[in-house]
Amino acid sequence: MKYNEFKEIMIDYVSGNLSEEKQKEFDQFLRENPAYTEEFEEFLLLWNHTEENVPEPTMAMDMNFYTMLQAEKEKTTQKTIIDRIGLLVNQVLFKRVAYTLAILTVGFFLGRGVAEEEITSEETIDLAAAKKETEKLRSQLVLTLLEQPSANKRLKAVNEVSKMNEVTETIINALFKTLNNDESVNVRLSAIEALGNYTNIPQVREGLIASILKQESPLVQIALADVMVLLQEKKAIEPFEQLIEEEDTNESAKQKMEESIERII
Repeated sequence: MKYNEFKEIMIDYVSGNLSEEKQKEFDQFLRENPAYTEEFEEFLLLWNHTEENVPEPTMAMDMNFYTMLQAEKEKTTQKTIIDRIGLLVNQVLFKRVAYTLAILTVGFFLGRGVAEEEITSEETIDLAAAKKETEKLRSQLVLTLLEQPSANKRLKAVNEVSKMNEVTETIINALFKTLNNDESVNVRLSAIEALGNYTNIPQVREGLIASILKQESPLVQIALADVMVLLQEKKAIEPFEQLIEEEDTNESAKQKMEESIERII
């Protein structure tokens, strides 16, 4: 088995995407290759390390958030997205996930040279080629994790995007699919944060504007309002006005959108 193939199968194995027959073949391969086994065991340890559940915002948490947000409004007018929703979103979890994924990426995808057949000379590895391979594997990891049933795994995927030097159209589309459809509010908020790093791309700006009317969570609506203010995006005014007119829109979210419109005009 080639080393690149091993890395791909390793991801599918821990994600549960291998057939029973393929799992047996992979288990047999590990038994016959102790060096690969050691790497796989460390990979599996890191994969399982962040399996704890991601808490979803409750109504009580929402109300506490809105109360504290109102109190903070007079103190500053230039808070970032994370500053405004940080009282609710578990930042400790974000840092832990980011740290774990950093170890995963460096430790397993930049490689430890266990497959001599793939690395002819460790002293002459081309750095550019290594970086390209890392980006390719990171993209594959992101897309794989975004399909996982665990909200924590999907959160890991979104945070991994922030480490990418360049994002492909496939990754951008995957992030918007997450933003508009993921059942976890935390994951959607993280998707906004990730997409906010690429607002220089017209596709991203247009996608964020289009997403406004697709959101029902007050927290996500507030986060998008913050982004539109930072971008001074006048195209966002119309969808905000539509949401303000809807009776079932949260009052705190309405107030936030009204303030955002005033700051954009």
